[in-house]
Amino acid sequence: MKTRLLTLVLLAAVFLLCQAPKVQARPEFARFTGNPCSACHISPQGGGPLKPEGEQFRKSLKDLDIPMDPKLRVSTRLRLLHFALYLLHIPFGVAWAGLFLYTFGPALGKRGPVLPAAVYFRQFVYGAAVVLVTGPLLVVTRMKMVPGLFTTRFGFLLLIKITAVLALLVSTVSLLWHIKVVLARRYKRLVKSLDSAAYLELTPEDLLLFTGREKRRALVAVDGKVYDVTDRNLWRGGIHPGGHHAGRDLTDAFGGAPHGREVFERVTPVGRVIAPDKPGRKGPMSWAVRLGVAACVVILVVVGLWRW
Repeated sequence: MKTRLLTLVLLAAVFLLCQAPKVQARPEFARFTGNPCSACHISPQGGGPLKPEGEQFRKSLKDLDIPMDPKLRVSTRLRLLHFALYLLHIPFGVAWAGLFLYTFGPALGKRGPVLPAAVYFRQFVYGAAVVLVTGPLLVVTRMKMVPGLFTTRFGFLLLIKITAVLALLVSTVSLLWHIKVVLARRYKRLVKSLDSAAYLELTPEDLLLFTGREKRRALVAVDGKVYDVTDRNLWRGGIHPGGHHAGRDLTDAFGGAPHGREVFERVTPVGRVIAPDKPGRKGPMSWAVRLGVAACVVILVVVGLWRW
């Protein structure tokens, strides 16, 4: 998994390095304000004498006491700092938002969120931490190039992006807390009952906790009965040949299997599957899934508008 994350970061870095901006006089202002160079310069290509609008724009920068030289140039040191922060911010942002969509996106049409592997938690934390540190620093370096946060197209989009990032942070923290704390405690209670030879009554959501991964017990359901397949050779790691996963109801999975339900006659059932208390009710964290997915979409739209 670490190799995949490193590959993602490297590909994002290469993609950013290969993007060459158009050759214009000061492309930063045109890109950040949403106006072409000809909005301020007499020449359509930019540079040279300014129009009255351009002079007014320069005067507004001076009135706002923005620390820039008289020719509105940005120092090489600041550019290098901005570029270094950009190379960190974008790949880790892609890893955070992309992993969120990959992990929790499929849960939109289900009762509860998909449980991510333990390795994903570190990637969520690393991605969010880097984005939250580099984001404000990027704002500081970029906002020195524009009149203000509330007076430009760039500033308006930035406010939207900041709101979406905070929403994604709330969603991520809520989901990880629910999975690592609430569901972990419930899993421990169920395992304790299982070890005491109690006959379990599990909802489909409870069954999802027994995936067989990361030292968890592996349970499967067939025809309403729950079976413990943790110590079975063909269920190592919670995966059965043919792509069947523990923690699922396999009643309908025998169509293409080389055997039938008779294989479970040799396994003693440890419980049964029961219907949820409130059929049709979404999972307790469904709001966080919807909020996070919506935030990811908004972030992608904002970044797309910036590039255009």
